[in-house]
Amino acid sequence: MKPMIFKDDIITRIKADFGSNADKAMTALNEAVEKTHYLNVDRIIRCIVFLAEGNLSDLNMYIKMAILDWRDVIFCAEYETLSEDLFPNDYKRLRDFNKTFAECTISKKFKFLGNEK
Repeated sequence: MKPMIFKDDIITRIKADFGSNADKAMTALNEAVEKTHYLNVDRIIRCIVFLAEGNLSDLNMYIKMAILDWRDVIFCAEYETLSEDLFPNDYKRLRDFNKTFAECTISKKFKFLGNEK
C-alpha cells in the first residue's frame, strides 16, 4: 500500500504541533495506515493528531487506540462533557473532524482517566 497522502490542513497541523519531529509523526501515521487500512481516513488522522498535541508518545498511544477501535479516538477528539462525574452521560459533540482543522471548533482536548495534563 502507498503511503497516505495527507490533506494540506493535516500536514500544516502536524508541522505546527510536532515541529522538528513532524517527519517522525508523519512516518508513524503512514506506517499505521500501511498496516491497518481502516485508519486511512482523514477524520481519524485529524483526531489522532489533535489528541496527541505534538507529543510523539501520545501520538503512538492514540494510533494504538485507533487500531483497537477507531471510534474511540473520534469520541475522545470530538466529544466532551462539562460534568465532573466519573461516568458522565452528558457528552456533547464540539468538533467535527470530517472538516478541516480550520473549520472545526477547536478547544481543549477531552480528558479521560489516566490522561490528565
